Amino acid sequence: MKWLILGGSGQLGRAMQAELCNSEIECISLDRGQLDITNRNEIRRIFGIEKPDIVLNAAAWTNVDEAEVAEERASLVNAFGAGLVAQECSLVSSKLIHISTDFVFSGVSEVPWNEESKLEPISAYGRTKAEGERQVREFLPDSSFIVRTAWLYSPWGKNFAKTMLRLALQETRRVEVVANQIGQPTSAVDLAAQIRLMINHNVDPGVYHGTSSGSASWFDFAQYIFELSGTDPARVIPVDSSQYPQQASRPAFSVLGHQHWLDQGLAPMRSWQKAIDDVLPEIISALNLRE
Repeated sequence: MKWLILGGSGQLGRAMQAELCNSEIECISLDRGQLDITNRNEIRRIFGIEKPDIVLNAAAWTNVDEAEVAEERASLVNAFGAGLVAQECSLVSSKLIHISTDFVFSGVSEVPWNEESKLEPISAYGRTKAEGERQVREFLPDSSFIVRTAWLYSPWGKNFAKTMLRLALQETRRVEVVANQIGQPTSAVDLAAQIRLMINHNVDPGVYHGTSSGSASWFDFAQYIFELSGTDPARVIPVDSSQYPQQASRPAFSVLGHQHWLDQGLAPMRSWQKAIDDVLPEIISALNLRE
């Protein structure tokens, strides 16, 4: 079984390479410079050469704030590009795992969003990702797996966990962190393992929520990282998001439910606390490397 990873230089792309390519599974990983998913001819050429059985589309425009002033450009990747990949998968009979986001929901809720909850994005980024989901379902209804994730972190690239760890270990000042946005810190390493498991288990096509179990605010997550690193968690100060206005609105409550994993006989991903416990040493090592 041959995998093709799109968006290979991102956090999930790199985690998926570590999960697959370092084993005996045949795996090709391409970044944006190697394949532009908005170019139909390029997609067709690569698919013709590689003939993948499974495609992971982790390629996306992820700059949430910049999307507010460049929605058309963001949509070109997140929606149009996703549709092109789905169409090509249909032509060559590949399964498609398409990565989406908690930003497709409004954030106005007191209970976790389930897989069938109404999509009501409140940002340009969320709108483009919701349209990407729609196109994937339209062009590849029987062989696509939409995996929504959130608050992703890893030893690679830029992410909240690495930033907090750097502040904990290399500075002594207090750090203000938003306390009124609730979600699920999610390890890209855990998500890659869950994606591999879902394919090995031959789950039904559909929507799955690829987030760690439990929930936390950004403040909770930061405090936990400080505590794990042996630094005083009292250095983390809770603040309201209104004190840090951003161009794009963020969902206030984006905890995702995991019923579809259970329906398929699989356990959801482990708690966010256990996940960061395991990956923290790798993140510490990565802080000493040039990226």
